[in-house]
Amino acid sequence: MIIVQNDQIFITPPLPGGKAAVISAIHPVVLRINRTRATEPAAITSSDQLSWEISEKPQYQITVSEDGLSAYFTLYRVEKYAWKLVNCPASAKVCVRAEPNYDLLLSKLTVNQIVADLSKSSFIPNLNIPALYAELNNPTYQPVCIAVGKAPLPGKKGRLEPEARLSLTEAFSTSGASGPQSAADSSGMRPFRVRTGEILARKLPPEEGLPGYDVFGGILPAPRPEDISLTYSGCCRLLPNGEIVAQREGRPRFTGWDTPAMRIDFPEACVLPDHMAAAEGTLIFAGDIIAPQGIGEYYTIEAIGNVYISGDVRHAVIAATGSVVIRGRATDSHIYSGECGARQHRLYKCPGQLIEELSLLRNAARLLESNLRSRQQPVKYGLVVLHLLEGKFIHIPGMLRGLQELLAGDDPAAPMDTRQLKHMLEIFLHPGQFTEFINDDVVGTFLDLLEELRDGVFHMHEGNVRIDIAGAEDSLLQSGGDLHIHGEGTVNTTLRAAGNIRFIPADSVCSGSTAEAGQSIVLQQAGPATGQRTLLTAGHKISVRQISGTSIHIGGYSAEIDTPAGETVFTAQSLRLRNQA
Repeated sequence: MIIVQNDQIFITPPLPGGKAAVISAIHPVVLRINRTRATEPAAITSSDQLSWEISEKPQYQITVSEDGLSAYFTLYRVEKYAWKLVNCPASAKVCVRAEPNYDLLLSKLTVNQIVADLSKSSFIPNLNIPALYAELNNPTYQPVCIAVGKAPLPGKKGRLEPEARLSLTEAFSTSGASGPQSAADSSGMRPFRVRTGEILARKLPPEEGLPGYDVFGGILPAPRPEDISLTYSGCCRLLPNGEIVAQREGRPRFTGWDTPAMRIDFPEACVLPDHMAAAEGTLIFAGDIIAPQGIGEYYTIEAIGNVYISGDVRHAVIAATGSVVIRGRATDSHIYSGECGARQHRLYKCPGQLIEELSLLRNAARLLESNLRSRQQPVKYGLVVLHLLEGKFIHIPGMLRGLQELLAGDDPAAPMDTRQLKHMLEIFLHPGQFTEFINDDVVGTFLDLLEELRDGVFHMHEGNVRIDIAGAEDSLLQSGGDLHIHGEGTVNTTLRAAGNIRFIPADSVCSGSTAEAGQSIVLQQAGPATGQRTLLTAGHKISVRQISGTSIHIGGYSAEIDTPAGETVFTAQSLRLRNQA
């Protein structure tokens, strides 16, 4: 039998022929039988050596965040009391329990005790003592931050800084110009060019950051900043001081932004002949496109570079990985520049769509091949692909032909060598002739080539791009950089820019249009058109000289401007105060 009385445990021997008693314990009681901790109910006799102890949580716990920048104090209890065993009458099976003895206070946790404990572990030189006092006096029993370190300050990565040059509006001028004669110059159009020996840009080296420290006072080194690799293929020269000097004449193109590998080259220019200016058509070119006499209606232009157009554009689609400058108005047109232009380019979209469909076909081929092999049926991967292309994926050959047509022609449409990709297109357009050749690895190679084209076109987008246009009506203008209106303005048009939107002339009007800028919008006049309000959204601020019938949105705050107002600058703070008034 087992008896618990006055903090003692008594074991009596079993009666002749009887069984040994069984003992167990509930936290915080720990039993040791013959010096071995009992983790489950155990048989015990009077000949066994039995002891007990209390194993309780500490009064508090200190935890440190994974990055070592924050230390937290969690209080479990301020007072520490003695424990006593709960009396239990004689029984053959006993579970030993304990309860606090509130008549016997052993200690009370103090800030001095905590600081003394921490000093033993060389811990936390900058302890938040008031936070400890507050938690001990008014316990929340939640983690409380008692120390913070300082994160290292990252340095600056190596970067390329193009030289400041004339604006696109000035460079692309309809006034006379001196310099090398060309088809463009003969019409008074002169896209920006540099001469041999001019400084194009500066390659800035990485700048080291500043170290920080953790809550223990240990040094946290700043991450090593990355440098960029620069490719320029003999078109320019890198001087020891970081200056990059042109080795030829032309327009420098800087690509590979937001990647560690940047490239400088001088794209070729395609000048649209006079007889094509009035015709409907499509032009894809891996360089700049110049239309001295304008373009016809329903024209599509896709350029891996800049686009320069003299005159108005109607029902046009223009996608440029560089800037777009139009000396006239756009009507019922879609115009994209920079990163937006790269994403709209068919040499980006078509490979992306094919990657999705071919990945589905590849998974289906693997599954079908596995099912056939499980039935011990002979199978050729190439025949499985042929079967799928003639059935569930019958739409893929049409997509393949579409990409093949984009890559055909004498003038290069893509900025890289696509001969291997063209070969793969031929194979998958005639899969019946290559069933012995096509396997899963070949499909994987095809997918890699498509990704290389898609990513290559995307990384050709230039930095500091701009759409510069006189005005627009019923159109979409979307720029990966800035957007400038240098004429009469916009009507029922959507304008989107990652940077700034500016309406430059004093008589320029934004009527019934939607303008969204990642940074700021500068307007002369804003108002409704045929009952449709103008909607302005900016990341930082909106400046306007005259405004009415317009909705303003900045940083989560909004305002409706119904009555005419004069020169005003809107910010998130001014909208917040306006709404509180």
